[in-house]
Parts: sequence; C-alpha cells; structure tokens
Amino acid sequence: MSCPPASDCPSSGPSGDHPGGPSDTLSNPWTVLSREMRYETPWMRVFHHDVLRPNGSPGIYGTVELTTVAVGVLPVAQNGDTWLVGQWRFGAGRYSWEMVEGGIPLVGPKAVGPLAGAADELREEAGLRAGRWLEILSMDMSNSMTNEHAHLYLAWDLSPVPVAPEETEQLVLRRLPLREALAMALSGEILDAMTIAALLHVRLMHLEGALPPDLAPLVAAGFDGADGDADQRA
Repeated sequence: MSCPPASDCPSSGPSGDHPGGPSDTLSNPWTVLSREMRYETPWMRVFHHDVLRPNGSPGIYGTVELTTVAVGVLPVAQNGDTWLVGQWRFGAGRYSWEMVEGGIPLVGPKAVGPLAGAADELREEAGLRAGRWLEILSMDMSNSMTNEHAHLYLAWDLSPVPVAPEETEQLVLRRLPLREALAMALSGEILDAMTIAALLHVRLMHLEGALPPDLAPLVAAGFDGADGDADQRA
C-alpha cells in the first residue's frame, strides 16, 4: 500500500504498540528502585537507574531517551536510481554514506508525524518531492540503551525542488543505481543500519513481487538495468 505525504502511511513492517512491535507477552523482569536524569539537551535525556536485575541482584543501568523519531527515505527515480547522502558523523567519528535521514521532533512547536518529517528531509537534503510513499520498515535502533525508533520509506514519482540543508550540515549527494547502493551495503562501505536494512528489505520485496505495481518496474531497473548518473554535490 502506498500513500501521499499528507496522509498517514501504513507500515509493511510489524504492527502493534510503539515502539514498533507487537505488545509484550512477557512481564518486565527488571525492578527500578530509583531514576535520575543526569544530562539533558533539546534532543535527548540521559538517565541513571538503580535497579534489581532479573536474577534479583542490585545494579545500575543507564539509558538515553530521545525526543525525536528517526526517519529514512530511499527515493527511487524512473530509471531505478536512488540517492545517498555523504556526511561526517560526529558520534561514529567517520564519514558515512546513508539514505536520506533525519531526526523528527516528537514534541514542541516543530513536531510533525514521521511521514511529513521524511518528506521534509527528502526536500532539504536531496532536493526532491515525492508523489508516492511507502513505509517499508519500523525498527528499534539500539534497544539495550535507548528508546530511539525509526521509520523507513520508499519514495517515488519524484520532482526536483531547491535543496535546503540545515546550516550546520555539509552534505554530498550521490545518485547511483539501487544495485550499486546495495553492493556498498554488502561490502561494508555503508555501515549505517537504517540504510542497510532499507536496501536489503527493498531487494527482498523486489524478489518476492511485493512492491506496488507502479514502483516495481522502477526498482527492477535499479537492480537489473543500466548504469545511473554520476555523482552530484549538494
């Protein structure tokens, strides 16, 4: 099922209560004795917990709670090309090639839904507007220590718009066939989890014939067709 940016886009991934999976079938074996916020920014909060572990022994646990939801967009052109964004990732300490991504506020005056936020990121980072959207995955990012959750989309029926990256960003925009992006993920050149998951999932949907009829030939061209365009800079 696909949908335009203005609507609520259903997911082809797991359903259930946030953060993205079926409701818990087992009770929580952890006991929280105390909880204290130790650090806060506009984007996240760090908490210290005194706990009883599942075996009953005392311990401590640190968590990071984000005030944003992650979104990722894999745009698909008529010839099966997609776009990757290159940028230096401060946390990882290395340069990274990724799908169009961003953190969307969950609260406050700038809060929007994941799909609307994904459309904003596509416009700002890639200079593209999409007439068709499909959410393909909903996933936890690092659930041992954070509540960060992500929604991943395919976008097609594309038209160009002015690129408008945030003033703090230095981005390189690269256009290439889907098969080359997948090869980068399989070789380890792409390390970003959202991008790897999206590319593998799209490939699986293509092989299983699970893509919308108007998207399937575009994706087929990207995996099986001729070479795409050269690199472009943003």
